[in-house]
Amino acid sequence: MKKGEIDWLNHGLEFAVVIIGILLAFQLNECATDSAEQKTVKNHLEEIRSETKYNDNALQASINQAESTISKLDSILVLIHADRDYNLINKLSIDVLNLGGTYFRKNAFQNLIESGDIRFIEDFKTKQRIINLYEYYKWVEAFDEISSTLYMEDYYPYLREHFDLVSGTTQEESIYQTRIFRNIVGAYRRTSANRLQKYRDCQDEIQEFLRQQD
Repeated sequence: MKKGEIDWLNHGLEFAVVIIGILLAFQLNECATDSAEQKTVKNHLEEIRSETKYNDNALQASINQAESTISKLDSILVLIHADRDYNLINKLSIDVLNLGGTYFRKNAFQNLIESGDIRFIEDFKTKQRIINLYEYYKWVEAFDEISSTLYMEDYYPYLREHFDLVSGTTQEESIYQTRIFRNIVGAYRRTSANRLQKYRDCQDEIQEFLRQQD
């Protein structure tokens, strides 16, 4: 090579080596990023699954309580119209003094949404199933709210005004035979039944979700 001439071949090789090195580094970084994202997604899905199992157990407890409440309300209505065992009506009416309802954990879902990591879930169906499940929880809570409103605004105020909630002493017969009391018990029974059905529907949704995650 003559003095002063540029060795284009060596420069070209050096340039190619640099470019290849950059591309390899970029590819390795991209692979590392993808791996980190998939690990993050896996952790979120495991937390969602654990939270769903907790909600399934909590919902079963609420179902048991709702079934018990409805059974007692049914007995009250039968006794009012038939046997008129006011001691038992009084006892059952006080026994039903529980607000009921269920509680859903949503921390794992909130972390998934608030972190923005939901964008890393590439499977659209998985993403949609998760969103739909937590939207279903809101639907159940709406039924809880309807039943709770009737309880707080009608059932409990009537018992607080007309029953002896301290000693549980049976009151005069007219307290249990008023149309207001019968209507309140009937309405509370109806909203409780609607709530129970929504609990069962939600439990089906939860169990189907867990099966799809296996």
